[in-house]
Amino acid sequence: MVGLNKVLEFNSVMLALGFGGIGSFLIATFKRIKRSREETELRFKNLEFANVALLHDKIYQQCTMFINTGWISVDDLENLEYLWRGYRNLGGNGTGEVLYNKVKALPNKDWRDKGYQKEEEK
Repeated sequence: MVGLNKVLEFNSVMLALGFGGIGSFLIATFKRIKRSREETELRFKNLEFANVALLHDKIYQQCTMFINTGWISVDDLENLEYLWRGYRNLGGNGTGEVLYNKVKALPNKDWRDKGYQKEEEK
């Protein structure tokens, strides 16, 4: 009987260690997954911020050029609108909107009317 009690006691200790080890493993895995998710969310937010910044810069450059030119072609206006929609949907601010609205109010001309030649046709 003494031998059986020792085997049962040893078995109980091994089960406790096994369940404790499994529990520790699961907790560590859960923490790792949570940390990875938080890092991914932060990275996504940073990428979104960078996209807004790039779109703002592109919209600002194009709007400034078109305002200085005094007109915009229909093709360029459609391209600018495409950029604007992405910028607005990502939460872009009012500065871009003011410029975009000024450009929308410009007269629409075909770039050939002014004797300009697009880069790809030179």
